[in-house]
Amino acid sequence: MSLTVSLIARKGGSAKTTTALNLAGAALNDDAGTVLLIDMDSQASLSKALLGSDVVKQLRPDQTVQAVADRSRAAGDVVRETRVPGLLLLPSYPDLRVAPDAVLNLSGVDPTVTIIDTCPDIRDSAIRCALLSSHVAVSPVVPEAWGLQSVPEVQQLLMGTGIISNDRLIFAGWLISMVQRSGMHTVCEHTMRRLHGQTVFDTVVPHAVMFKEACAAGVPVTHHAPKSAAAKVTRAVYGELCQRIQRALERGAA
Repeated sequence: MSLTVSLIARKGGSAKTTTALNLAGAALNDDAGTVLLIDMDSQASLSKALLGSDVVKQLRPDQTVQAVADRSRAAGDVVRETRVPGLLLLPSYPDLRVAPDAVLNLSGVDPTVTIIDTCPDIRDSAIRCALLSSHVAVSPVVPEAWGLQSVPEVQQLLMGTGIISNDRLIFAGWLISMVQRSGMHTVCEHTMRRLHGQTVFDTVVPHAVMFKEACAAGVPVTHHAPKSAAAKVTRAVYGELCQRIQRALERGAA
């Protein structure tokens, strides 16, 4: 069975898109045969990184996730190859509009892992659509006051839209991202761990220039600089994600 992971966040700038790209690279490093990235953010940042801004500007709705969401076309009809072998992209549309009852038509492509990048507005029905298509949700959080304030809204979203409507959905946890060596970040991380315990990833993702360089190059950091500390952290996050999914499945089977 293939695995579909949605990355969700209430606040922009949480490294959600970067995390999606880099987890895809880590999955490929972990011998995933094919990884599909689905860009469901109308900002289309992931699509621009992988295809280039000029290409994205010229895309018609029927060449994007828009057609897959309104089910006029299947994913296999519009999926695109990227410069990274094994990495496929279902590009976003800058004027993406998803109906409240939309369900992605993912036929025609059979990836080992699918990762969905979503917009930061949890009221957008595109997020509900992504969650209904997913097995797992992960929420990146920047350890700052505004980042922590967004956590309850994501919890409400998962309870109201994800877990109830999609009984197979697993919340893998909160991924603390963009971490800097500052007192504020340290305090906020400790607060997250005190309030949310084991639902917070053990691995934290630092604020590192290498992530930006890889994104600018249009490839995962695991491929851009495979021996870098950023690539090592990314592989650790992916490994922990797989462990969390396995534990959740074991608890469900018990």
